[in-house]
Amino acid sequence: MEFSVFRQVFVRALGHMQSIVEKRAALPILVNVKIEVADDLVLSATNVDLELVEHVAADITLAGKTTVPVQVLYDIVRKLPDDAEIKFKQEGDQLIVTSGRSVFSLPTLPVDTFPIMAGGNLSTKFQMTTGDLAHLINQTKFAIPVDDVRYHLGGIFFHISDDTGTKCLTTVATDAQRMALCHIPAPAGSAEMPSVILPRRVVGELSKLLEDATVDDVIIELSETKARFTLGEAILTSKLVDAQYPNYRVVIPKGNDRIAIIDRKQLTKLADLASALLVAKAANIQLTFSMNKLVINTSDADNGHGTQELDIEYNGDTEFTINFNVKFLLDITNQIEGDKMQIEMQDPLSPTIMKSTDKDTDSLFVLMPMRS
Repeated sequence: MEFSVFRQVFVRALGHMQSIVEKRAALPILVNVKIEVADDLVLSATNVDLELVEHVAADITLAGKTTVPVQVLYDIVRKLPDDAEIKFKQEGDQLIVTSGRSVFSLPTLPVDTFPIMAGGNLSTKFQMTTGDLAHLINQTKFAIPVDDVRYHLGGIFFHISDDTGTKCLTTVATDAQRMALCHIPAPAGSAEMPSVILPRRVVGELSKLLEDATVDDVIIELSETKARFTLGEAILTSKLVDAQYPNYRVVIPKGNDRIAIIDRKQLTKLADLASALLVAKAANIQLTFSMNKLVINTSDADNGHGTQELDIEYNGDTEFTINFNVKFLLDITNQIEGDKMQIEMQDPLSPTIMKSTDKDTDSLFVLMPMRS
């Protein structure tokens, strides 16, 4: 095997690969990237539950295939000059990597021990823009719980809903303290797709691919157990969370009649400033609503007390106070689009709805208040 490739195109693909593999895999082969050279250069990485295959433009001299430790190779390549040309040549059980006057010899493992993820019968196939998929994911992924024992909440619920009377492709994530929901009109061919839970890990890797995408569309293939996303030369295949997602609709409150309309950027700025006093991750800020005014109070036993005021629109005729986890509040205000946001409340301990005031908004957020 012998080929050469430019660092700029190779380092991006290797960056995707190295984030797939486990840093302390039980099998040595699982920390390796598979390199196949024929008509072009094909890289593959897997952690058994997740597989990424990516084609890279290269100058091929001699076909072949092998596997090498991906983290070592990535560290070498990313530290080379941006315009470097890198040459690869397999000699026995070593892969020789040369760039300029630098030469590295990396150990290899046989390709026949490298696991391949079977695609299965991916019965649903449709296409959508990379921008739409990125929007659906980015609006909801922050609410996926981290290190949570509740397996069924460990990802984004990716499904078709018709709550608005129109079939929509919908994403939902919740950690039971907050919920994020986003929907767009169902792309052609998606209406009968199975409802699936995309694992938190695949959501993260897919987000990176979407951010780096040089194509306008993504092809999505689904079955009850697997999902595959094709973005140009990159193909990401993943197992799905094998669980039933809870009925999130019951969490969305009805009849929240205390409504405040607030400048979103100002609220974000003041809540972030208030958090400077708070040490604990679960620290609360207190919001007190009255006619045309919001008062934000922050208190910490060691750091003192802070009070800030903001002009708002509020329909209540009496003062109303509610407490929120400041981090969770900021997570939501940073996702809401537009200049103005609407907060719909019922009482100090009931779920609160937050959303943009834009009539065309496609996202909705629910946040549980905290006890004072």
